[in-house]
Amino acid sequence: MPNGIKNIAIIGANKEGLKLLPYLIADKKSKLCLIADSNRDAMLFKLNELGYRLGKKLDVKITTDLNELKRAPDLDVIVNALQDHATEKFLEGPEFRDIEKLGPLSTRLIWGVKASTPENGTGDRINEQTALLTSLREIVDAVRLTIDRKELLSVILKLATESTLAERGSIMLISPEERMLRVEIAKGMDEEVIRKIRVPLGEGISGKVAREGKPLLISGKARGGEFARPMERSDVKSAMSVPLIVNGEVIGVINVSSSESVHVFTNEDLQFLTSLAGLAAEVIQRSNEYEMLRVNAAKFNFWKEIDSIMSSSVPLDKRLNSVAKKLVDIVTGLTCFIYIFDEDRNRLFLSASSIKDSKGLGLLSLRAGEGMEGASIETMRDVFLVDRADEGATKRVYLTLPMITHVVLVGTLNGQVISSQGLSKYHEAFLKDIRTLIAESVYKHKQAEKEKLKSRKMFAVDEAGLEMISMKDPRKMVTIIATAPAAILSAEGSLLRIKQNGGKRFQTAATFGLDDQSIREYFLPIEKETVMEVLRKKDLVMREFSEEASPYIRSVLSRPLLVDDTVIGVLTIFNKTSEATVYPCGFSKSDADTLARFSVYAEKALSNIITIPPKEVKAEIKLESAQSPLMLFEQRIEQELNRARRFDKGMVLATVRIAGLKDAFGDGKAEFESRLINIIRKKTRSFDIVVRLNEETFGFLFLDTNEKIMRLIGSITEVIANDESFHKAFLNGKADILYGYAAFPKEGDSFAELFAKASRRIKLDLGKTYNQEF
Repeated sequence: MPNGIKNIAIIGANKEGLKLLPYLIADKKSKLCLIADSNRDAMLFKLNELGYRLGKKLDVKITTDLNELKRAPDLDVIVNALQDHATEKFLEGPEFRDIEKLGPLSTRLIWGVKASTPENGTGDRINEQTALLTSLREIVDAVRLTIDRKELLSVILKLATESTLAERGSIMLISPEERMLRVEIAKGMDEEVIRKIRVPLGEGISGKVAREGKPLLISGKARGGEFARPMERSDVKSAMSVPLIVNGEVIGVINVSSSESVHVFTNEDLQFLTSLAGLAAEVIQRSNEYEMLRVNAAKFNFWKEIDSIMSSSVPLDKRLNSVAKKLVDIVTGLTCFIYIFDEDRNRLFLSASSIKDSKGLGLLSLRAGEGMEGASIETMRDVFLVDRADEGATKRVYLTLPMITHVVLVGTLNGQVISSQGLSKYHEAFLKDIRTLIAESVYKHKQAEKEKLKSRKMFAVDEAGLEMISMKDPRKMVTIIATAPAAILSAEGSLLRIKQNGGKRFQTAATFGLDDQSIREYFLPIEKETVMEVLRKKDLVMREFSEEASPYIRSVLSRPLLVDDTVIGVLTIFNKTSEATVYPCGFSKSDADTLARFSVYAEKALSNIITIPPKEVKAEIKLESAQSPLMLFEQRIEQELNRARRFDKGMVLATVRIAGLKDAFGDGKAEFESRLINIIRKKTRSFDIVVRLNEETFGFLFLDTNEKIMRLIGSITEVIANDESFHKAFLNGKADILYGYAAFPKEGDSFAELFAKASRRIKLDLGKTYNQEF
């Protein structure tokens, strides 16, 4: 750029672009090189047809091909007089990353000031500031309210910092809802930090100025007292804060500061900034009012459209896809995703997207804590993140807005905004309001679907129940009792145990979905343990398992079948499924209610049976009311709980399941178990309790300690490390160690609470050190 001359191009051969020509041509340090506009009917092209060939006269290239801007050499500034979305997207290209981009307002202000500033002095700051204010006043009088608000604030801040030689500056406006100052735009501050700053009125320098409405000039660091705030910089040597006042009401503040010891702001600087703030406040207020009107109008129209879409009879995902595509038309640069929360699975499922080929995303789901979206399941809070990557004028904002209604999470509205303006506070507020409407519509849809599904299930239960009661063949009856609830609740399988007349054994009467040997091997130990819990409680038991703890069996629902208050059978179903997901999930309260209704029919049908021919099933459960290991374990723990409460002691209840013992050892199973128990006994204290609950599960009680399960896990790890056959089986996946624990009183105050927590087991990790102290 020879002699400091700036090469300039204008996008826009319209009236707005032509108005800028006198300013740019009059500046001897600027060279207008190119005017581009893809609209062949633009004013400049019409003038050219009439014989007014301005391009030739001014030595400026005129074209309808915007790509000429990419080929233009040594461009310093591009003025976008069109200011439409397509042009803004075009200017986000990598070719323009290092080129300054201005709008008509900035151009008129900057070159208007140059035209009105005398050339015979470089240090006459008072004349220059006067010229700036004059130009700004003209712009305030003539400003079009359609001017981009971010650009407007950027120009005002640029005026404030450059005219006072400040190194940093910010414009803060009062949020009417929060009654706090929020940073709207800042120089020398990270974008993500800007979004998070909130200053209460009366706190700190800015808060004091906003509350009192009086400008403040500070020389030297502000220390202690009413100005003490953690965000203030220790290197600031001089600062000014001036209120933005319209009709006697403070709407915000302008702040500027300097760290140079040689540069200190003067009263003349404060007077200039106060004058600037008076004019700036007026134009900001007008811009705010117009932006609010525009957003409210768009919101009202959009609400009507959304209400119409969400009230239609098309499937929910299609409705939400229409909503997502509507949203991107309102918020510049937005890509939108809508997830629906499934409370039974505790997962978010992608339901809609503004991406055209959203089907390519497949069946996407997120668990609690996975990504920004999954984090909202736990926090229920709005999240906004700003990308720190340097991409020139392009800003990236990522957002997650939980959709909550009736104190229930129904889903999340997610998106990313990629544009030169980022996400304005008006669009942010707009998205927050819209998600409320979407949440209410989704909630109503889900409630209606639940009622329909419940009605269908209850009808199916009644139909199967009447068929059972009228049956005379016991074999067919027990088959229906086992299979019907699994089919109605969309479970993968079930097992029905019946107590034989005159005996205490509960034998398998019918099964469904247990043909696969690997499923049986994983299910039967869990089923036995669950049935023991059902018999102990004489009530329903519902359990869930993580993928790590149980890869095959993820959920179990088991219920006793009673006749004259005596348990005559136990029905257990497992692995609830859904068309919406490939993952088995947990059973819900609605499923438990459905099973309870089915059990009424099953109990009535079973009461008519005197004997049931046994099937060829080897698995059985023996109920010994006084001698059951689980009941003995419960009695001992209740005794210790009473003692612990009296003496304010702690203790830990743990359970360990050794899955796959038979396959791993065969005939050596008993020998390995004996060796395992002996080593555990040596590692535990004499007064700690070890009980074998069933074939694969052990219960432990560590007394008088808040230590968790480290000694126990260390003992088991030692056994595995020193037993070659089991170590090999463990590594090959033929055997697993699963453990769980619960501490009294922190994690439960009763046996039921502690045992339920300790029964939620996870896999042992051989690579982890467990013998550390807590």
